[in-house]
Amino acid sequence: MTRLWHTGLTALLLLLGACATACSDGSCYDNGSSLPLATFYVGSQQQTVSGLTVSGIGAPGDSLLANSSSLKEIYLPLRASVGTTSFALARQLTINGEPTLLRDTLTIDYEPVEFFHSIECGAMYNFDITGVQCTHHGIDSVVMLTTTVTNALTPALRIHFTPFAP
Repeated sequence: MTRLWHTGLTALLLLLGACATACSDGSCYDNGSSLPLATFYVGSQQQTVSGLTVSGIGAPGDSLLANSSSLKEIYLPLRASVGTTSFALARQLTINGEPTLLRDTLTIDYEPVEFFHSIECGAMYNFDITGVQCTHHGIDSVVMLTTTVTNALTPALRIHFTPFAP
């Protein structure tokens, strides 16, 4: 009888242990998408850029990310089905008393890399950036801060806008 009780208790403990490890007390609270975060600089200082419209070029559906907004940073979604994504950045400002619209194109070349994060979060894509190009109407330069974009909340790009006197 003691052996049967011991076997039953062991089975119960194994079952409870299996249930405890199968259940997670938390779900996926991390940033679930790998999006490059671009921060904005005017000259050498990080600043909010006013009158900025950002949209995807050739993206399916509505690709407007910001419309005449004041932004210090923005997430730029990349498409996993292709190896390059382009964005239109239009900056409305006043130069010498005249309203001026400066339009630039930012192109990011990358390789999508499948990544299994966890059971709670599932699978996602990370991106290995292979190059960044831009036009220079209102953008002075773009600096790649990392070549691998993950779901970490850290900047991947620093976009330097040309400072203009009002």
